[in-house]
Amino acid sequence: MSDDIEAGIRAALAEVLELAPADVADLPADTALFDLGLGSLNGVRLLELVKARYGVDVAADDWALDSLRSIGTLCAFVRAGVG
Repeated sequence: MSDDIEAGIRAALAEVLELAPADVADLPADTALFDLGLGSLNGVRLLELVKARYGVDVAADDWALDSLRSIGTLCAFVRAGVG
């Protein structure tokens, strides 16, 4: 894992998808979130966790939700919002 933000997002993703953290830890950054089973309800929960942990409101700042394409795009979006 490249940094604390990525580790935190991967942990949040594991939490909302009810997966073991190890199941998410080594996935490639270009892994599509929807291929992992992220749907509308757990997607909202993921966005809530990101906002609570990092103060980044993805839904308000990325109306098209392009940042939810992959683990990497979400991490990059949060990094930009935190920095």
